[in-house]
Amino acid sequence: MAETVKHVILDAGGVAKVAQAVNLTERAVYKWIQKNALPRSEYTGESDYASVIAKLNTKLSKEEILELCRPISRKRNSIF
Repeated sequence: MAETVKHVILDAGGVAKVAQAVNLTERAVYKWIQKNALPRSEYTGESDYASVIAKLNTKLSKEEILELCRPISRKRNSIF
């Protein structure tokens, strides 16, 4: 079961395959892995990478990918 963005990407065929499919650089996809989240644009409707990744990753739906790869708000993690 995918638990991180890295797992989602690997299950979809790896960084190079996902980068090519979403028409971005491998560096951009590695940034998603580093942040453990898809970009903000995915949640504001500016992009739709989750649909493309879901087609490559037959284990997860677009909705599951969006939930697993949701950015964590800094405000939620703040102790102040």
